[in-house]
Amino acid sequence: MTRVLITGAGGFLGRRLTAAIAAGAPIAGPDGRTGPASRLELVDLKAPEAPAGAVMPVTCLAADLADPAGAAALGARGAEVIFHLAASLTLDAERAPDAAWAVNVEALRRMAEAAEGRPRLIFTSSIAVFGGSLPAETGDDLRPLPATGYGTHKAIAELMLADLSRRGRIDGRSLRLPIVVTRPGAPTPAVSDRIAALIREPLAGRDAVSPLPPETPVPLASAGAVVAGLLRLQAVAEDDLPPGRVLNLPAFTTTIGALADRVRAAGARGRISFAPEPDLVRIVGSWPQRFVSGRAGPLGIRADAGLDAIIADHLAHDGGKV
Repeated sequence: MTRVLITGAGGFLGRRLTAAIAAGAPIAGPDGRTGPASRLELVDLKAPEAPAGAVMPVTCLAADLADPAGAAALGARGAEVIFHLAASLTLDAERAPDAAWAVNVEALRRMAEAAEGRPRLIFTSSIAVFGGSLPAETGDDLRPLPATGYGTHKAIAELMLADLSRRGRIDGRSLRLPIVVTRPGAPTPAVSDRIAALIREPLAGRDAVSPLPPETPVPLASAGAVVAGLLRLQAVAEDDLPPGRVLNLPAFTTTIGALADRVRAAGARGRISFAPEPDLVRIVGSWPQRFVSGRAGPLGIRADAGLDAIIADHLAHDGGKV
């Protein structure tokens, strides 16, 4: 009997993860045995919709993680497995750093400190923990040197979860995500969605403008690869976790120009043009170009096979949704 709680369940990754778990994806219980979750709790600022056909009871909750009492209450709900996806993203963290800190760092600390029974907490960290002068390939063990507030928050959260695990409060695991594509719905100003829109919009027959020049390298992962990686990481035996309990989700690296070419080849009716924006060029330029992991493969966590696989994942799950 394993109770699962997902924060940020209303987001596009949260919805994909919810669908997989609701359909019976194996979850590792406290006794080490795996099977469908016994209960699923979905949390976001606005209560998410319960998935149709779930094989377990589902509870949908509205909660503001910036509220100290609300964050602590979530941790105390008794879930054995917590997928913590909620976050204040890059541009929001630059514009309102105090509010982002409350969500990205303080809320996680309060949830973990309030938890009982040492739950397994799987945290979505980010490629943004890396910055500065980067090698040709960025692996698991490169020292984080974030160049944004969001990346700083994620790096702090990684260390905090490792320490809380050492202290016996939780069993924390962090998966650093590259640029994840593609969310359905209307475009948002998030950096990752500005890139994702180059897939979503033309395939839906709408024109898109790239804020990055064609030669810009971008390390990508589909939502499907992220969900598979998160589910696999939660099932890994604790003794097999890497040092620091953190690893990269391997990415498939391409350029914006090559991405545009493959989207056109996939039948896009919308056009892609280029109008580089200096702030976004700077942010993306501070991130790793090739995001790799020496530890992910042996644990069964893998990158997408290529751009066609990433585009196919979008079309299979989100194509046509607005």
